[in-house]
Amino acid sequence: MGPHPDTSSADRPRWGRGLLLRLLALAALCVAVAAVPAAAGGLRPNPANSHRLLGQPIEDEHYDGATDCRKRVPPGTKALESWLEDNVRGESWGITRCEHWGRHECSLHCEGRAIDWHLDASVGSDRRAARRLIDTLLARDRNGNERALARRMGIQGLIFDCRSWWAGADGMGEYSYCYKRNGELRHHLDPTEAHRNHIHIELNWDGARKRTSFWRSGVGR
Repeated sequence: MGPHPDTSSADRPRWGRGLLLRLLALAALCVAVAAVPAAAGGLRPNPANSHRLLGQPIEDEHYDGATDCRKRVPPGTKALESWLEDNVRGESWGITRCEHWGRHECSLHCEGRAIDWHLDASVGSDRRAARRLIDTLLARDRNGNERALARRMGIQGLIFDCRSWWAGADGMGEYSYCYKRNGELRHHLDPTEAHRNHIHIELNWDGARKRTSFWRSGVGR
């Protein structure tokens, strides 16, 4: 359709080549930003408030310790890793490693139920993304359920930047490796041992087997 008959060419805006190129570049930038919410940290709104979840019973909190080294990564751990890749800044630093602490106890990595997600607390954008993820996992949902997303995913433990949370606790507390008996922060901490360069995320067996409401509902796909 041509220009409106009452609008002459003199009345129509004149688009200079330079202005047009700048507007096209701006439009392309807006599309790119909209297409990659994970780079900015994401997690808005909280997935725990999905209509697919709010009407379903929420899981109780519990902690499953690890005892043996296993070769296979459970499906829920793989699904959580993929969900993090799609929704959160950072990258996976791995899932499995055989790390025994004693005769009948080992790291959750032994059983493939823990992910180390690389976010560096010394980098502002990484630190904000990590806190946004942790806050989202431990937030109440619209029904008032505490730590709703963590429970629905089957997450039982978090460690980041000398702070830790375990199933049943109200929030992040002091991570013992980082502190002296008098409560003072230790000096010369190893950034990996202190979990300052990654978030350690643990799953209970229900979460690792994708038997919790988050995975059953399809919200995590």
